[in-house]
Amino acid sequence: MGPKQRLITTAWCAITMAATAIVSHGHLVMREIMTRWPNEDSWEGRFENAIYTQGGLVLLGSLFVGSVLLIRGYLARVKEEELLRRELAQRERHERAAAQRHDALMDSLARLSGGTEPKKSLPSGVKPR
Repeated sequence: MGPKQRLITTAWCAITMAATAIVSHGHLVMREIMTRWPNEDSWEGRFENAIYTQGGLVLLGSLFVGSVLLIRGYLARVKEEELLRRELAQRERHERAAAQRHDALMDSLARLSGGTEPKKSLPSGVKPR
């Protein structure tokens, strides 16, 4: 599975999990808020009572886990891109070194044969004219 597909799958799982938690516990939290509406003086008190009853903590926990999964997927994708970039840079350095060794070998062979100038090799990715 590619990094983009893995990130999409992780995001979809997190959204599905959060939606399931909201559907299963959201109505209970709202019921608690409405039930305790006259008993509390502030919105924070009403919300706090609702969170600590009827699975509100499960709702918040699932939202937290979902966001952690999204962040983890993003960081994994960034790390994979960095590794790919390093691998490409290493491959290019290797190809340049191989081309230099080839040119040096051809020069030494030309000097040994005492003949004509050898044909130089082209860098990686360059087409001959």
